[in-house]
Amino acid sequence: MEFKTVVDSGCATVHLDGRLAYGVYPDFRAATLAALEHPAATRIQLDMSGVTFLDSSVLGMILYFNQKARAAHKELAIVRPSAQVAEVLKIVNFSKLVPILP
Repeated sequence: MEFKTVVDSGCATVHLDGRLAYGVYPDFRAATLAALEHPAATRIQLDMSGVTFLDSSVLGMILYFNQKARAAHKELAIVRPSAQVAEVLKIVNFSKLVPILP
């Protein structure tokens, strides 16, 4: 699975889609590190509008990436989560760890 990253006005947006589980780790890592290392990006958004499923391993990946973003003095947010993803994020109270924007 390949994820698209777009950088605009200092914000790198990683567009995630489909079913996200442990098997997507290599592609997730590549896309998020590319966003993190982009010199023009001061903010990073994970656009989850196209995600139909995610498991706990993906939540761990996001938390790990959030630590890396903070260490690089960059802000991370989850944006436009699909209804299914929003429900999971709400159940685990994920907004206390990573901002979630509609």
